[in-house]
Amino acid sequence: MSKKSFLVVGGCGFLGRFIVESLLNKGETNVHVFDIRKSFEDDRVTFHIGDIRKQEDLEKACKGITTVFHTASPTHGMGYDIYYSVNVVGTQKLVDACIASGVKQLVYTSSSSVVFNGSDIAGGDETMPYVKKHFDPYNKTKELGEKEVIKAHGSGLLVCALRPAGIFGPREVQGWPQFLNAAKEGKNKFMFGSGDNLCDWTYIDNVVHAHILAAEHMTPESNVSGNIYFITNDEPIPFWDMPIYAYEAFGYEKPKIKIPFTLMYGIAWVIEIIVLLLSPFVKIHPTITVFRMVYTNATRYFNIEKAKRDLKYKPIVPLKEGMKRTKEWFLENYPQYINKSIDNKKN
Repeated sequence: MSKKSFLVVGGCGFLGRFIVESLLNKGETNVHVFDIRKSFEDDRVTFHIGDIRKQEDLEKACKGITTVFHTASPTHGMGYDIYYSVNVVGTQKLVDACIASGVKQLVYTSSSSVVFNGSDIAGGDETMPYVKKHFDPYNKTKELGEKEVIKAHGSGLLVCALRPAGIFGPREVQGWPQFLNAAKEGKNKFMFGSGDNLCDWTYIDNVVHAHILAAEHMTPESNVSGNIYFITNDEPIPFWDMPIYAYEAFGYEKPKIKIPFTLMYGIAWVIEIIVLLLSPFVKIHPTITVFRMVYTNATRYFNIEKAKRDLKYKPIVPLKEGMKRTKEWFLENYPQYINKSIDNKKN
């Protein structure tokens, strides 16, 4: 147990809640959560319900806090306005609230995609520049939020940003649920592209571990403050290995039909043009988008030597073990996704 007091902004979300649980498991007794709503109960936690876009709400929560973890962010698909208001405006107000309240440390959860513009990234490191044009507005706002945090270096508030790549694990609401929905709808029969592109997937416990280490090693004497770190499992695999693993875990077959990337890319552009033309009359959220086609077909893996050196980070859960734990949790908690037709055939 340390003498610190912790505030996890977005502590009711996927990553935030795991950070809260990790702190409690380490024996920390002064753990606070700030979120827009309360999604779980724990008598050991002090909850602050508020809006990250309101500085007065944040200052109340930051009072007496030494370390803030900023994990709050809208999920993909919610639109640029909400992305900007939370990831940029909310982050600006949190930085100001931390400084005004005398917080000592702020660890910001960024994204590896702030340097992704559709081109392959093989072993990219922190010297990569921000991209001039993002494929996805979410990534643009994460970049802007990251800049706001790093800009506070030298203000008396110690700051750093972590860039996880492909977070997955129990309780996630994006990757595995999307894979299983696709399989249940019969979309597991198709693979877009060759399937050879290597990507980073990072198990949730490793991302949490990196955040805890960042807070431990970010001192006035260290060189951590003002820096950015990629965080991965350090085990890149072909992108499609993860969804295929999810398909087969729930009794679905792996994709049998490979559709060329160039064909799907063209189709995605046609769909986006149609969506744009119809947008004044109806809101459409297509499954096939240019961003998804590019994202699932590009090589994207990163060098984490800087995190190993400065944060003493190394993954504590190997990728295969993380995949196994994720499978077991989803099988227990989402039995409705199990392919019953396979079970019936066996019987």
